[in-house]
Formats: sequence, C-alpha cells, structure tokens
Amino acid sequence: MPGYAQIQTYATCNAITLPERLQSYQQALEKLGCQDQEVLSWLNTITWPESDDDNFGDVYAAPVILKPTSVQPVVTAGIEVSLFTQPAVPSIEELPSWIGFNFLIERDTIGAHVADPYTEEAAASLWQILETMFQHFHEVGVYFTDEWQENQAWRAIVENAGDPWMFDLAIFPRTLAEHFQMVPAGFKGSLVGQKGFTFAQANRWTVLPWEVSDK
Repeated sequence: MPGYAQIQTYATCNAITLPERLQSYQQALEKLGCQDQEVLSWLNTITWPESDDDNFGDVYAAPVILKPTSVQPVVTAGIEVSLFTQPAVPSIEELPSWIGFNFLIERDTIGAHVADPYTEEAAASLWQILETMFQHFHEVGVYFTDEWQENQAWRAIVENAGDPWMFDLAIFPRTLAEHFQMVPAGFKGSLVGQKGFTFAQANRWTVLPWEVSDK
C-alpha cells in the first residue's frame, strides 16, 4: 500500500452556492493544466443532498494529471469532494456547512517516502498548485498534509479545538494570523502577496517551496 499525501482546501457552502463553488474548482483545475473533460464534467454531476440522510460528495477514483506552468506535472491518485455539515466538536452555535476539495497524491510520485524530505522539483510543483488553489479558495487556506493530518488544521481553525499546525505546508489568508502567532519550533514562514502568509515544516523540504518559486 503506497503512502499518500494530500492537498486540501475548504469553503463555506450551501445548496445555493454549491454550483459557484464547483465552478471555482473547475477554473482552478483548468489553470493547473487539467484538460481531462471527463473530470471537469464529473464535477457538474455533484448535487446538494435532498435530505439529512443522503450522503454528499463523490470521489473521482482515477489518476488526474496537474500540469502547473514550467514545473514538473503532478499525477494525483484521485479527487475527493466532501461536505461537512456536522461539527466534530459539539457547539451551541449554528456553524456553517463546508465543502472540501482534496487531491490525493502517492508519495512516490513526488519523490519522497514517509521519512524523506520532498525534492526541490516537487516543492516547485506543489507550491504552484497551492498558490492557484488559494486564489480561488482563501477562507481557511490551502493545505499540503500527510494522511494522518487530514482535516485537523482546518478543524482547529473552524471549531477552535485542536492543533492548527498539523500540516507540512499551507497558505493562509492574513485574516487568520491570530491563530498562528505562536510558531512551533521547526516551522518557517513567509508572506504571500498582499493577502496571504505561508508556513512549512522546514525538515520536510530540501528547499522551502516559496524559495524555489523565487529562483
């Protein structure tokens, strides 16, 4: 069984805004060089659940090739679209529903095993993917994580419970800066344009991803 990493992002969503969120995701995929019409059409088949008993979301369980500009392509093992309507932590407040978009990536395809740092080439490709996704989804940021880190950083921000530092690389909107004032040892950060900031676990990268993009 291969080890996996993931690129994830989230947006508030309801039955009215679902088509807009899916369209934004299609646009991001197209910017990332995805020309597979089957994938783009698949997104149009996703609908809002008609009752609380219905499952929401879908999985495109086949490889999808992302070709960011001037860097090596990334072959994902699949794409997941999920809806989160119930908070993991009980709350007296009525919290919004969220839609999640996830690229699943086999580690071997980006040059790293579980204990090895990611290569400079992989860093350049992953950074472009995260930057592009952040242009379309910037409510709670975009994350590159291990499988075991899945959803934890996002849940910590949305539900104010847990550790928001459960990622290898992420880009956040500056409106979330208060969550990241105390930087743990081993993390390095930088600004991203006028609206964002980024952090990465330094020992996971041979070169920090945003430094690759500046070369």
